[in-house]
Amino acid sequence: MWKLSLTGIIFIVSCSYYAYATNVKLNHDFDLLIFTQEWPATVCKEWKKHDPSHKCAMPTNTDSWTIHGIWPTKLGTIGPAFCNRTWMFDPEKIKPIEQQLTQVWVNVFGGTSVYALWSHEWTKHGTCAAQLKPFNSELNYFSIGINWMKQYSMTNILKSDPAIECKKEDGQSDISEIRICFTKDLELTNCDGIVARQQIGDDSILTNCDRSKNILYPQYINNHCLKKDKMAACYYASSHRNMFEPLQNFTQQFISLEIKIAGYNMGW
Repeated sequence: MWKLSLTGIIFIVSCSYYAYATNVKLNHDFDLLIFTQEWPATVCKEWKKHDPSHKCAMPTNTDSWTIHGIWPTKLGTIGPAFCNRTWMFDPEKIKPIEQQLTQVWVNVFGGTSVYALWSHEWTKHGTCAAQLKPFNSELNYFSIGINWMKQYSMTNILKSDPAIECKKEDGQSDISEIRICFTKDLELTNCDGIVARQQIGDDSILTNCDRSKNILYPQYINNHCLKKDKMAACYYASSHRNMFEPLQNFTQQFISLEIKIAGYNMGW
């Protein structure tokens, strides 16, 4: 068991992922890396909401969070992205770890290529992270994601004190993503200074969630189907730093987290 001091927890708000993607700057310099994991049940729910005919390719372990990406980020801006468009994704480069990737870095959007998410994340974000020696190859970029997933599992982080980003619908918010920030030396750091598209709250809690209402954690029904009235857990968002009251007692502490709740993320 390990512990980290709980400092600088922030809440980041986004109205839509599209707004996030369209403001990307051309400057390729960056200050930190955001490691993002997503809750597949909510991703699936949003995917189906966009088109009822959509199918979801859920991970084998339906109780686990999966990786969305590792995003180099310049403080006060969004991006950089697509730093080298000639450095195309090559599936052969990740063959040694492909089996692991299919378990922890899952493309939930059924009907698209198994490589679609990996290709996008490498082209958009990996080519920027490659400025750093530890990320200087496609294999290294994805390998670090796997290693971070082992160290900073969102399933465990939700047991403590995360930061929240929401999409509100019908008076509820469905948890979708958690983000952790790292320095360019790959040390955990506070996420202070990354762009928040909306901020509500004091200096310790920034969120677009209605903190007087519930934050919902959708579960899988029969592994694939989602029902609005079925939730694995329901957490009451209070005004205190500890935003969640888990179903069990936990002792781990984490820093520099951001949770995004819902949103149709086809743009990744």
